[in-house]
Amino acid sequence: MSNLTSTSKIATRNHVMLTHMSNRPTGVNQDRIVMIPSFAADNSKIDDSNNFFIGLFDGHDDRGHEIASYAAKEIPFQIASTLNHLDKPPSPNEMTQIFTDIFRNVDKNAPSIGGGCTAMAVIRIGTTLYLANTGDSTQFIAIYHPPSKLVEEKSNHNKRYIQNMTRPSSEQLNLQGRISIHHQNKLHKANFPDEKSRIENLGGRIHIPPKHPMGSRVIVRSTTHHEDVGLAMSRSIGDAEWTEVGVIADPDVQIVNLEEFWNANNISTKDSKMFVVLGSDGLFDARRVEFVAKHLAYGFFESDGDIAEQMLTVGKKLVNMASPIKVKFYRDDISFVAKVVEL
Repeated sequence: MSNLTSTSKIATRNHVMLTHMSNRPTGVNQDRIVMIPSFAADNSKIDDSNNFFIGLFDGHDDRGHEIASYAAKEIPFQIASTLNHLDKPPSPNEMTQIFTDIFRNVDKNAPSIGGGCTAMAVIRIGTTLYLANTGDSTQFIAIYHPPSKLVEEKSNHNKRYIQNMTRPSSEQLNLQGRISIHHQNKLHKANFPDEKSRIENLGGRIHIPPKHPMGSRVIVRSTTHHEDVGLAMSRSIGDAEWTEVGVIADPDVQIVNLEEFWNANNISTKDSKMFVVLGSDGLFDARRVEFVAKHLAYGFFESDGDIAEQMLTVGKKLVNMASPIKVKFYRDDISFVAKVVEL
């Protein structure tokens, strides 16, 4: 198991994990990333060498990193424990309920210490991929469609661009293949009607900036902080003071049959590649999904030399491009994980 908790990075030829601490004076990285290959390997009826668990947990408030650490340990542990007691692989409906029950249980038993976190988990079981999300982090599937051939001049330009960390710069990545985005999650924000209705029906207060509705906040008079505090998401793990006003832990769960997805997108016939991405808002508040996916696709599929080293450089480039040019401006923790998925 790989568990990133500070400013660190790991890469192989088919996955990259990177987390970079914010410039907050506390000096604590509140994001957590977990990757577990051969997930649920103790159950021979479910075990598959292609199975995996990926999780990303973005903490907030003073002790959010502690809640993120708690969730990063408990969610995969409880899911694996549940799967290991089954005598056959779960159906999609059963797996959705497993996610919901465990997210709720982890939320219920999270330490009430003044903090919370988002929770995202992507699990492969056989030929089914499950994408679960609670909060305002981002996950999606990307397909890379290769060109008929790589043009050396463009490849040289892209190599220079990726290695150049100087900003500002007019250079851009010129990916030679094409990217398509699939199964991007919905962010849990209090301005969306269903979320807003649930919270207001329980007496919750919501502030929605007219010009920036995605900056909505669920307002609670905090006994921890002794003042009104706004939570930037409508679902989370922890955040006990917000639970009473309708901030819940229930995840949205997307189910992807990989064989059907492969065929529908002609992945094999067109020699395309598929990868899954999870990232914190420190990355995706600053850069669009397509921007991130193109950079990752370049590292995985168009760069030359050692792919693991190239992916580390691409990761550094993404952090660089998601950070303010002036170091005096606030930079959030920036974390992401990407994994190539084979059928």
